[in-house]
Amino acid sequence: MEKGMTRVCFGQRAFETGLVIFDKDGTLIDFKSTWLPVLEQRIALILERIGTEYPAGPIKEELYRAHGVKNGDGGQATIDPHGPFAHSSLREDEVIIAGALYRHGIPWRLAKRIAGETAIDTEKVLDRSKSAKIIPGVKETLIGLKQSGVSLAVATADITDLAASTLSYLGIGDLFDFVIGSDMVKEDKPHPEMLLTVIDRVGKSAEKTAFVGDTVTDMEMGKKAGVGLVVGAVRGGITPREHIAELADVVIDTVSDIMIC
Repeated sequence: MEKGMTRVCFGQRAFETGLVIFDKDGTLIDFKSTWLPVLEQRIALILERIGTEYPAGPIKEELYRAHGVKNGDGGQATIDPHGPFAHSSLREDEVIIAGALYRHGIPWRLAKRIAGETAIDTEKVLDRSKSAKIIPGVKETLIGLKQSGVSLAVATADITDLAASTLSYLGIGDLFDFVIGSDMVKEDKPHPEMLLTVIDRVGKSAEKTAFVGDTVTDMEMGKKAGVGLVVGAVRGGITPREHIAELADVVIDTVSDIMIC
């Protein structure tokens, strides 16, 4: 075994690695529990901002539909695994919202301003760290990897500081050597910039790095970055196993299926 490497089993697939990078939402944390409350709160703030001049009901429906979300209120939401809500960056999300508002007669400049300002205001109103639910077994797995000498990192479409605060709130923040969000790179997923930045900062090789994510976009990013093993995890996310399997080197049910072997 190469010096500084640890033999890790991702399900039935063994891989010698010195660095495992994880996506956050849908991989370490349950996607719906974190992001549906954020979308609901943001839509509520948007409706307050537009006032009574524009049709609140149709705009609300359009905002959910534009994100690929059905039955957004009341905890019965279904999310299109190929839709924007599952894949869009925060930058892209502002365009989606502004476009939906514009289609209902709101001038583009105002629509863009509302989309940007409500993103900020939502974070002030809603502490989403408290709604985040860690996927069972994640903490124990991370501790085991860390104790075995594996470097750990997170690459997420979220804002870096907000991601770090959520991980800390859940009691796993100190386990990561590096956390990177979309605000630290120029290109959004699936561009490999995010993963390549992590690999460079941690000082490991791409060939000996494993990346674990829950979406097709994650799998594409891993492949473009040239990491040695691209792993799909399905519990906690919304992408069907068969879709992830088309690009992943191996598919596991959950991060708890990762262990030292």
